[in-house]
Amino acid sequence: MNNPLATASASCRLSNQAGRALVTLRGHHVVTDSPPTLGGPNEAPNPVELLLSALAACAVFVCERAAHEMGIALQSIAVTAAGDFDPRGVCGEAIDPRFQAFRVRLAMDGPDAAQAQALVQAFRTRCPVYTTLARAAPVEITLAP
Repeated sequence: MNNPLATASASCRLSNQAGRALVTLRGHHVVTDSPPTLGGPNEAPNPVELLLSALAACAVFVCERAAHEMGIALQSIAVTAAGDFDPRGVCGEAIDPRFQAFRVRLAMDGPDAAQAQALVQAFRTRCPVYTTLARAAPVEITLAP
């Protein structure tokens, strides 16, 4: 039996303000700005922050689902995602602007150490955002004490 692939999509268009755009996702709208170095107003998340927020949110939801499936009492989870890139490339210099590394920090209440590691493993193997980005640059994952 063939399982069909899921397709996600997003669209984006410029607004009537320089450096600002409107992202549309399944009928939901998100404002995004470019940073001041690109002439943006810097009043809304920029595309780099939206990418990192997708990684953090996917970690939260994968861990929540995996905890439910494994019978782990996950009272709370907070995830922080960060990444390192050279912004000079975005500004037109002949420098590779891609992310060079990512860091993901998971803070969980409820699971013991072994259960927390099981949830991290679920994140590593089940999160489409993580598995895609991990092929592009190293991702360091840490659990908060």
